[in-house]
Amino acid sequence: MSNKAKVVTLWVIFLFGMTFHSLLAIMPLFWGGSIAMSPEQIAKNPMAPSMWMVLLFFLIPMIIIVLTSFIETKWYRITNFVFTLLFTMMNIWHLIGHFGETSVDPRQIVLLTFVLIFGFFLNIVSFKWIKEQEVNYDRH
Repeated sequence: MSNKAKVVTLWVIFLFGMTFHSLLAIMPLFWGGSIAMSPEQIAKNPMAPSMWMVLLFFLIPMIIIVLTSFIETKWYRITNFVFTLLFTMMNIWHLIGHFGETSVDPRQIVLLTFVLIFGFFLNIVSFKWIKEQEVNYDRH
């Protein structure tokens, strides 16, 4: 499998991991539990800006997956690599943030740890992809 295909695959896995993280957070609703934020949490983290941030956090990988399927230039490979580093850093920050919660959900910790591991693989493969020669389809 080419590094380009690996990059796309790992971005998809990373995106699935983020999606599963969100789904796992709302699972208590299916058993009559509550996922409502306390007034203190809402005051500390207003929802409107957070929802836009979450939307961007999902849209960016989707855009990168599509662009990676069509673009192989050196500048794009570097851009992709920078985004992999940014998302890995955000994943580290988010995982650490879960440890600061009053009730730590071990399932979220396990899931986010796996997402972080896949993020590291994405970093490595994206770096290898940068080192490859550009493909010139015009040559015969």
